[in-house]
Amino acid sequence: MGLPMICLIRPPAVESFRFSSGMIIPPLGLAYIAAALEHAGRRVCVLDAIAEGPTVRTRYCKGYLFGLRLDDLVARIPPQARAVGISVTFTYEWPAVVRLVEVIKRTRPDLTVILGGEHVTSMPEFCLMTSRADFLVMGEGEETIVELLDALDGSAALESVDGIGYRQNAQIIINKRRVRNTDVDAIALPAWHHFKLRTYHEHRLVGGIYSEELTVPILATRGCPYQCTYCSSPNMWLPTWIPREPKKVVDEIELYIDRYNARSFPLQDLTAIIKKQWIVDFCREIINRRLRITWQLPSGTRAEAIDDEVSLLLKESGMVGMAYAPEAGSDETRKLIKKKMKSDRLFSSMQAAVRADLYVMVFMVIGFPHDEPAHLRDSLPFIDRLVSEGAADMSVGYYMALPGTELFHTLWSAGKIKLDRAYFAHILEAQALFPSRTYCASVSRVGLALWKLRMFRRFYAPGFRRLFTTIYHSLSGLGGSANHQSRLQTAFYNGLKSGWEMSKAMVGPRWMSRAEEASFFTNWDQIYRDVRNQKLATGVAQEIPTDSQELHRVSVTPMLKREHGAAQVFDAPSTTT
Repeated sequence: MGLPMICLIRPPAVESFRFSSGMIIPPLGLAYIAAALEHAGRRVCVLDAIAEGPTVRTRYCKGYLFGLRLDDLVARIPPQARAVGISVTFTYEWPAVVRLVEVIKRTRPDLTVILGGEHVTSMPEFCLMTSRADFLVMGEGEETIVELLDALDGSAALESVDGIGYRQNAQIIINKRRVRNTDVDAIALPAWHHFKLRTYHEHRLVGGIYSEELTVPILATRGCPYQCTYCSSPNMWLPTWIPREPKKVVDEIELYIDRYNARSFPLQDLTAIIKKQWIVDFCREIINRRLRITWQLPSGTRAEAIDDEVSLLLKESGMVGMAYAPEAGSDETRKLIKKKMKSDRLFSSMQAAVRADLYVMVFMVIGFPHDEPAHLRDSLPFIDRLVSEGAADMSVGYYMALPGTELFHTLWSAGKIKLDRAYFAHILEAQALFPSRTYCASVSRVGLALWKLRMFRRFYAPGFRRLFTTIYHSLSGLGGSANHQSRLQTAFYNGLKSGWEMSKAMVGPRWMSRAEEASFFTNWDQIYRDVRNQKLATGVAQEIPTDSQELHRVSVTPMLKREHGAAQVFDAPSTTT
């Protein structure tokens, strides 16, 4: 009969009215987990709420749930499954996952529920205490999930499995983290045969610039060597960048060309271009094999390794989108958020990209806790320079306080964050027109919205001709199925689509009643407060300055290593949601 079956679940995604090219993509992390389990001889099935219900919308506490309704999703779990693994990447998905686990436990109490993903890794104790899940996996999950299932089959004690959290009687146990896997080329390739890639493509759920060719996401490197204070990467991966061999990455791309006739490949890396020789080898491998593909870096990249040689190779190899992420035009802001990017190097890199006829996009963020009008004003001449250097698109997002980040701990310690409905809702608003909150002492919500509008006007409409071109370019992406040429086209299309979907969801069924939702988040903030206080009292965690302008003076690595290296025990709350 073999080993028991595990059912992997991609829960409904969360969307709202926003202009974004990111949106929803095939679940790359879950595909890696499926591959690791199959490689270990496990029977695997996958339930993808999005691919199984791409037209289903359910009104949520913020925006709408995209995909099968929770009851319908649980009803499809095979009767022979003995465990379910649920991926939780984004913080705004957490309330829906708590509800999903509740439905599973009510309907199938025989199932062991395992959670994983970046959100769970950012606050593991909180996630076990606010849900009815049995186990969770922290950090990279490929090795950990296999060892956990083996332990559940009796081959080892749970306390010997690094990287998990679990319930034991009336306690929550958090084991020490697993050491990063440096042999990334030995990790089994994603098991895409379990997922409906064609459905994602047909509904334009691909991430980055839309392509009429079938799109498959790729992970060429893991982690990031930097310590940006707003980013959850240091807690997820530690500040370590581990690349795959370029040849192996192109082997994977060629496999998907042959197997799925895919031709579009967004690299979903946090920071793909760190070392010049790596990206040179990668591009030359594509060129030498004469692969007719397009590829892009939707999450942005560093500037240091990109010069004329690299830019020409990027263009020749099929890259269609070069995205830079300086986050701010203010050198002071970049220093305070540990964004180690110099303006002169950025513009030198951008000039090389433009000379190679690459499409250039820039990400900006406003509303950091230290931001004052002077910092935001510094971005205006910076934006003028972006225009003059040939940048084609610019995104301006609002700062969101992601859990597990230095800035989150600073704001929470200063009493500026409460883990309630409003907090989990606001995480979705980075690309909204108007923010629901501000963390700036001297810039209001209205002020931030006006600054965003001012920056967009500065970039897209410094003169009538550019304004007309911007409007025409945005509208040109609405019709037909042809490739988009820029993120602006994709973001405009997604914005109009999400606005229409939002209007329909507002008059449709809710994920729970208003009365249930009003009490759903009760005690969540106190639960997190108790966990944080215990960590501080035992020395597992270290107090972080309440002034965000002090964070750049210290390295977060020693603090993370101390916390990750400690096994911890917490008293479970008497009830969970």
